[in-house]
Amino acid sequence: MLSVSPIIKELVQKKALATRLTLKEIIYVGMLAIDELDEKRLQELADRVHQMQVNGEI
Repeated sequence: MLSVSPIIKELVQKKALATRLTLKEIIYVGMLAIDELDEKRLQELADRVHQMQVNGEI
């Protein structure tokens, strides 16, 4: 199992509560959303997340 930072866990929990989904369901929603992205948008989001990691935000 992948370890998750407390910040990411908190964000996922907030999204789950806001949508009334379980944590598992909200993670699957994210996985399905990733599959729907075109390559350009996926790369843009990947770059954004990497920058968040570099900045210590996650």
